[in-house]
Amino acid sequence: MIEETYVSFETAKLLKENGFDEKVSTHYLVHPSGFPEFFDKKDEFPEPEDVWLKCPTHQMALKWLREVHNKHCDIGYDIDLYWFFQIIELKELKELFDYSELKYYHTENETGFNSYEEAVESAIKYCLENLI
Repeated sequence: MIEETYVSFETAKLLKENGFDEKVSTHYLVHPSGFPEFFDKKDEFPEPEDVWLKCPTHQMALKWLREVHNKHCDIGYDIDLYWFFQIIELKELKELFDYSELKYYHTENETGFNSYEEAVESAIKYCLENLI
């Protein structure tokens, strides 16, 4: 069965720190112990706002990075049978229209992921920690 994938708790915290404030239907409830719990609908749980952390899908986070910060996370599959990511600066693409001069951000950890979802999570996290 195919299911939506959501950002991790750590990535959700980074999204909040970087201004993510879109409407979502999934949240983490942060307990006083610091242990997060995933919930599908916040409205069913009348807790104070400060204990809820928005939890978007991977695709929603990727779209937010593209539309708000001009960062495209390009996910691919390499000959060694692993997933990888590259980050493309879309603003330069719009301004230059010269594909040979696209700005790619590379990291030593951009390849070797066992799943598409693992590569997406790492790409989002990399953007939030290093490029925004």
